[in-house]
Amino acid sequence: MKKFTLMAAASLLLMVSCQREDSPGTEAQPQSAVMEKNIKLLIDPNDINMFGGKPIENLPAKPESENNLNAKSSVFSTGLANSEFGKSGPYGVSTDDVLGDCDSYFGTIVPIAQALGIVVDNSIKCNNNFPYGLNTDVFSSHIYYPTNIKNMGKLPVVNFVGGIMANTAMYSQMASLWASNGYIVIVSSDFVNVLPTMHLLAFKELSNMNKNQQSPLYGKVDLSRSLISGHSAGGGTTLLTGSISANTFKVIDPEIKILGAMSIEGSPIAIGLTVKVPTLFLAGMQDVIVPPFVHKLWQYDTLPQPAWTATATTATHFSPLMETSRNEFAGLTVAWHKYLAENDPSAKSYFVGKNYKLEQDTQFVQGGVLGLNPFKVNRNRKAEELK
Repeated sequence: MKKFTLMAAASLLLMVSCQREDSPGTEAQPQSAVMEKNIKLLIDPNDINMFGGKPIENLPAKPESENNLNAKSSVFSTGLANSEFGKSGPYGVSTDDVLGDCDSYFGTIVPIAQALGIVVDNSIKCNNNFPYGLNTDVFSSHIYYPTNIKNMGKLPVVNFVGGIMANTAMYSQMASLWASNGYIVIVSSDFVNVLPTMHLLAFKELSNMNKNQQSPLYGKVDLSRSLISGHSAGGGTTLLTGSISANTFKVIDPEIKILGAMSIEGSPIAIGLTVKVPTLFLAGMQDVIVPPFVHKLWQYDTLPQPAWTATATTATHFSPLMETSRNEFAGLTVAWHKYLAENDPSAKSYFVGKNYKLEQDTQFVQGGVLGLNPFKVNRNRKAEELK
């Protein structure tokens, strides 16, 4: 019951936290103070059993052997970013997830889609979380991290939420790619994934792990370099999370700082006007579930922070679930992380500068001779002004 209460309360509090920080009015400070007080009542920083009733400790360091990050096929992944960043990084990957076939009742959705030709990748995995298995915890999350993390310094965070009905393991290949490049990745779900509750609870879980001496992540989580992202419903949720005030995150952990957001084929549940961080929108030209024009209507075009949009020429709604070589977004997502969390010069060149590489990447729809294609790579004025 505690989990249901926390989720509902966090959702109600969102209305206060999503107000623009620069909005005029004398009630802004009292509202913020009330919200922080309420969150402190809801989140017990000493309770490591809030998330599924299981101690956050002794996570098995299981090498990610199920995924071939350097897969042989290159049917779909092309272009500059995939060539440079769309391959396994220098680190082996461990996870607390247990991956298996999607063969339960709900899991038959995946093989049916594959049989219809919608999903062409047989490597998509599931775990035992509802509705694909018997684990009925409302909130489920799994982490991916470099296997030799004990010998590394503090690492940046990718806080990811999937789509409606998605299983966290379905994103194991993309999460492993990110972790292999030196990131701590947490993938969360409550099966619906339409509220920022998932990102908030995931941050709390990471904060707990960072303080727990029995956790493999003890002292290794750099929450000051956090990136939020999501796919489908989770993409819309990412914009909602990106609209929350910085002070709200600091109630969970004072170290949390959101560097940027990434919405992959995100739902139209959110608006861009309230988002407070740089944002990358990724869409698929072959996506019939969330068509590539959706995010431009009231998200990209209204976002007041630096924003970029790119539509992959061959991507479907299931591309983010596929093996790295068949995930058209793979390389650019890594470049996005490295640009914001590491200020990597090569990654930065895809987003910043007069001749930024994203506008030259053949994996994504470009403007053509006259530059009139409505799905072309684009960036707003705030992004153009970046140095």
